[in-house]
Amino acid sequence: MAARKKSLYEKLVPLGIPLAWMQLTSEGKRFGVAIAGITFAVAMMLFQMGLQNALFKQVVGPLLLLDGEVVMVGDNYEYFGVGRGFPQVRLHQARAVEDVIDTNIIKLGTSSFKNVDTGQERDIFIIAFDPSKDVFLPEDIKSQQNLLKRDGDVLFDDLSRSQYGNVAKAFGRSDGDVRTEIGGKRADIVGLIEIGPTFAADGNVMMSLQTFAEVWPQSSAGVADVGVIKLREGADADAVVARLKKICPTDVKVMTKNNFIQAEKDYWSVRTPIGFVIGASMAVAIFVGAVIVYQILYTDVSDHIPEYATLKAIGFSDKFFIWIIVQESFILSILGFIPGMLLAELLYYLTRTVANMPTEMSVSSLVIVFVLSVSMCTVAGLLATRKLRNANPADIF
Repeated sequence: MAARKKSLYEKLVPLGIPLAWMQLTSEGKRFGVAIAGITFAVAMMLFQMGLQNALFKQVVGPLLLLDGEVVMVGDNYEYFGVGRGFPQVRLHQARAVEDVIDTNIIKLGTSSFKNVDTGQERDIFIIAFDPSKDVFLPEDIKSQQNLLKRDGDVLFDDLSRSQYGNVAKAFGRSDGDVRTEIGGKRADIVGLIEIGPTFAADGNVMMSLQTFAEVWPQSSAGVADVGVIKLREGADADAVVARLKKICPTDVKVMTKNNFIQAEKDYWSVRTPIGFVIGASMAVAIFVGAVIVYQILYTDVSDHIPEYATLKAIGFSDKFFIWIIVQESFILSILGFIPGMLLAELLYYLTRTVANMPTEMSVSSLVIVFVLSVSMCTVAGLLATRKLRNANPADIF
């Protein structure tokens, strides 16, 4: 007579008894510590991933605003704002390439900004361009850039950190422009825009090239920091980059906008400690969680050795016991993941509110951390079964 095929329930719950759940909950304090440990690990992993994503969003924020498909920078360019620039004549050469319809220059610098409330000075990042041309995509910049044609007028980044004073409030209660000083020169804030702080800048202002020459006299005429190259609609940006590399000397780097953005991310994640610190923090969170789960499951196995030995003596194989421990590991990972996710969301909210960083929960982060959590608990559970698998029932009784 053929053996009856086991149902899914019978496979998941051997002997018809939820042994894994009963063993976990038999010691309430131990069970609570295990859940707390996994909650900590999950929350820290999610928070570190959210923090990394937010930091990279801030880093590439200004780059995403560029209205062009190809970017040109100097050969010594490091990141947005650092580099000696390149001769503007290279952009004139670029106009000779097929599919290039326009080129624009951007000059970058850092200068002192007088707090509109206290008068204290703090460095601010300057982005200068020709306001008669469309260099940036956002409508809040396009609709106000004509105001920059008057010398000394600037647009202030409303997402800047609070060290510059409450510019939005001052702008709202003012009948005209908000007066301040940039680089010791008088400056009038004529509008508010949104860019956001980065690793290199706590705040930003936009101005014309003429105003930039006044507040940043060390800027060399005929030198650009970033060149924005606009292509004909439907043009192949990679093909244009290849042609530009052939005709341009080695004093410039040419890349697509997407590659320019990726290079910025790579700089901060590889050439600075940021990537290492975030990766190390995640590794520590996983290690701490795994150690806690291992200790809990190992203790659980040790406490129930006589019961396991009895089952082993009457014919149950090691696979049966391993499956029980794997179930315990999975239960712990699920019950620890949910509060860990909620705690991470709270940390995201505090980071957005206090530090003005765009931290948010993403589906990809949830999936990655869930897989890591299950893997962490499963590996710890399998390690905890070594004592049981090596045990001889005759030696236990």
